Amino acid sequence: MQELSLETLQRAQAGDLEAYREFVTAFERPIHHTVYRLVGTRFAAEVEDIVQDIFVKLFRSLPRFDPARGTKLASWVFTFVKNYCFDVLKRRRLPTVPLERAGHDGPSDRLPAPGQGPRERLESEETQRTIARAVDALPREQKLAFVLREYESLSFAVIAEIAGCS
Repeated sequence: MQELSLETLQRAQAGDLEAYREFVTAFERPIHHTVYRLVGTRFAAEVEDIVQDIFVKLFRSLPRFDPARGTKLASWVFTFVKNYCFDVLKRRRLPTVPLERAGHDGPSDRLPAPGQGPRERLESEETQRTIARAVDALPREQKLAFVLREYESLSFAVIAEIAGCS
């Protein structure tokens, strides 16, 4: 995930459309993946709407973000995503669904590694299903931490800030 420059952030806060585009470019994929993994694959059709709602609310809230407080923009964004997803799950009572029920590995379908034979591919898919079941069985805060660390590669400090814990 690319970081936005302070100048781009300030332009976005002032309503500059090109800066908004840069903001979307920087965060669209990570936000989409995180939402997909937090609300479940069974609601793939709703993920796009949820992501769009998140961006609208982020843009409305962006002028209130103050980088001088020491909070990283990514921490602020993913805290927002986490809270919004948990609110959606509460409001709609959407159950989380194991990733293997979707028949693929989420929005970033993985291609077999070059030279990977059928046996290796089958073993890889079985491992992915096992991991997906284990992740799905985690309590939501642990699931959040795992998704942000393993799929979004955020640091433990940033994850702690997003989760509101040490």
